[in-house]
Amino acid sequence: MSLAQIQPMDRFEAEQARLRKLIEGKPKAYEDNFMDPDTLPALTEDYDPALEASGTGLQSYSVEARYGFSQNNTTGLSTQQANEWGLRTEYRTETLNYGGFEVFADARIRDGNEFVNTGPFGYATSATGGRFTVRNLGLPITPNTFADTTAGDMYSEVSDAFRRTYRLSLGGSTIRGLSTRIYGSDNDLRVGAGERGTLAGGPFPGFQRSTGSLAWAGYSQRLGNDLLGGVQVNLANDVPVFPNYYGAYPYVPLSTLTENVSSLAAALGWGRELFADGDRRARVTLIASQASANLLGRDSNAQGIFLEGGFRELGLRHEIGAYYATPNLRFGDLAMIADNRGAYWRVDYSGSRLSWGGGLDYEEYNPEHNLARYFSRQTSVSGNVQYRLDRNSSLGGSASVSRLNYDYGSTLNSLYGNTQSGTLSIFASTYYQTRFFDWPATRLRATARNQQALVLNDVAASGEEYEWEQDWITGRYETMRPELTTTLGWAVDRSSGETQTYPTAGIMVRQWMDATWSIGGNLRYTSRTGNLSTSQGLAGNINTEVQLGNGWRLGATVMLNQATVDTTAVGMLSSTQISRSDDKSAFVFLRWDGIGGAPLQIAGDRQPGSVGSGSIGGVVFFDVNRDGIQQVSENGVPNVEVFLDGRFRVMTDNAGRFEFPSVGTGSRRLTLRQESVPLPWGVALDQGLGVEVPLRGRAYASIPVVRVGSE
Repeated sequence: MSLAQIQPMDRFEAEQARLRKLIEGKPKAYEDNFMDPDTLPALTEDYDPALEASGTGLQSYSVEARYGFSQNNTTGLSTQQANEWGLRTEYRTETLNYGGFEVFADARIRDGNEFVNTGPFGYATSATGGRFTVRNLGLPITPNTFADTTAGDMYSEVSDAFRRTYRLSLGGSTIRGLSTRIYGSDNDLRVGAGERGTLAGGPFPGFQRSTGSLAWAGYSQRLGNDLLGGVQVNLANDVPVFPNYYGAYPYVPLSTLTENVSSLAAALGWGRELFADGDRRARVTLIASQASANLLGRDSNAQGIFLEGGFRELGLRHEIGAYYATPNLRFGDLAMIADNRGAYWRVDYSGSRLSWGGGLDYEEYNPEHNLARYFSRQTSVSGNVQYRLDRNSSLGGSASVSRLNYDYGSTLNSLYGNTQSGTLSIFASTYYQTRFFDWPATRLRATARNQQALVLNDVAASGEEYEWEQDWITGRYETMRPELTTTLGWAVDRSSGETQTYPTAGIMVRQWMDATWSIGGNLRYTSRTGNLSTSQGLAGNINTEVQLGNGWRLGATVMLNQATVDTTAVGMLSSTQISRSDDKSAFVFLRWDGIGGAPLQIAGDRQPGSVGSGSIGGVVFFDVNRDGIQQVSENGVPNVEVFLDGRFRVMTDNAGRFEFPSVGTGSRRLTLRQESVPLPWGVALDQGLGVEVPLRGRAYASIPVVRVGSE
């Protein structure tokens, strides 16, 4: 028989043995059995190198069929209606060595009256239409140089040195052609050409040819850390003459006049984004254009200079600028808002409890006082303030005062008498938010207007409106959380010279019937004769969506009396134009989404300790009162590009919603592409919005956009 041999231990070994015993006796850690580990995909770090070398990547497919019905009476003379059918297909795939590929194809057919607007899309003169686009993104040319190439229906581009800032935007046109961008960390080259057109009709807009063609070439170069310069040439051939360009041809219809336009732009910028005290930036942009009319050979030369800058000191962010443009200034085929000069200044402060801002604008049209043209002088002052009393209560307000003086010139004065005049426009709004008893948030608002032009096709608004807005369900970020917000108001309308009073009401609701079926809506009611809102009567939408399984979705939407929004104007101080319309639209869709392949990488920059993935969803919305919270009357913003960590991008849908379905866990940052936000709205969060992505979970983000250069 052998005896057990006892091994001596010193004090250190004895302590180690004691710790091992404690660890062995510790209760078993919690194990997540929500999903079978065997069914989970392998992490990126565990991929077989041979699989990656083969170029296999994540692939996604989407097919959507949609039927739409629209009825409108924009002219007030006759009601028109149409039925439209549409089919949309999308395909995306990623490769290891050749970047990502995207293919988009739409087709539409209309049955009914011409020029009927279905949903949010524009009028189409053809009963059939479609669009087709192929994109290759991030093709590596060298380890530090990449290329994006697009063929088909697209928008013209500007190089990085001309990107949209606080007030200046050069915009883009719809073309059918080819474009390429070659870029690195310090340079950006963009070239392209194609025939001009518009995206019109529905349910999915199709490319509709217009006259002429457009070509562009732009280059930007970064010199050091803070200096960025660029030059761009745009050439437009056989494009329509812009109205009122050639007053010498009073008996020739403008539709028969075309011209060739050559434009040259140069920009030099210095500085950085205004994130912290001491940050400064400035940019000067010069634009020159020559338009040669194809009838009688008349030429038009124009120039413009735009100075803009900003700085941050003592927690205050300042934006300043000045500009001057001669008549008929164009950038390619786009007519800029020119024949003007002016200056602006804006200051903002944002603290933990107090935020405020103010601005001053001055502008003259026809500054040379040419007696044959309209002259105007406008001065505007605006301000806003918000103070958080405690975690549940805050108050604030905004106001703007604008004085406009105008003179139609001696030519019109001799025909119609003295047409000199002036108007004073005032807008003021205040709110108080708190929680009464154990209710969710309550908001009380009061708004006053005096001679404020809300829409193009009606009188200026004057009067007051008082509203009580109430949230009825607590919480904001839970998955599938029901929503119910109501608004009750009382309006005192003096717009038409007679005082009239009437009630207003609104409701925003979303209810999940089960985990796969939701019903929601956003409705507002105002008097048929009221002028204090962009819509009259009952306006808004009701929608429903159900997931059928295996990637299938079925949904429907009804839209009533939507205000018509025109955001095609571009250039310095361009503004969104809104008209009232009596539209009634409805559509139903059936969609299938599929996914295949193995992802080469998940979205988001790789972070130390980041394991697995989750998802990010959210909405981009018009933050009218600048409080950062989406309310009943604040709709989503369609067709805005949302960037994840500055690299990965998606586009918002018609309701302003977006989704990144597979994102690396950890801290992520969402930003918006400024050029994709419709003017006169701009990015509200300079540094973007930070979110935390949970493992196998979903993060939700609400991203506001606000009016630039105003309260």
